[in-house]
Amino acid sequence: METANQKEEVSRFQGRVCFWAMTCSLGLAFIFLFFHEKAIAKGIVLGACFSSINFFLMGKAIYMILGRSRAKANAMGFMSILLRYLILAVPLVVGLKYASFNFVAVVVGIFAVQIVTFVDHIIVRPTLGER
Repeated sequence: METANQKEEVSRFQGRVCFWAMTCSLGLAFIFLFFHEKAIAKGIVLGACFSSINFFLMGKAIYMILGRSRAKANAMGFMSILLRYLILAVPLVVGLKYASFNFVAVVVGIFAVQIVTFVDHIIVRPTLGER
């Protein structure tokens, strides 16, 4: 039953990271809204939403690939990456096509999960004494 425990741990980690990514993105968006930068605020939130979706799908794909033959795992891994890249292309296209979204803000939002993971690993965990 170790895999059930591992799945639960991955789900908790994903939930925590996605929560903080969206919370920080929404907080940053409110700051930009205060300064009447609506396009930047919308871009950050759009990118962060798709970043969280991508992170969630990555966690689910891991368990679909484990325990498969090498050829099947490679094919499923490739399809997972392709699907997630296509999903991440959506906000980029929206950011480029519509002036109501700031493209640079969309890109920053797409990195929301990575930024939160980095901050958690470098600053939060050592401060709390977690390994």
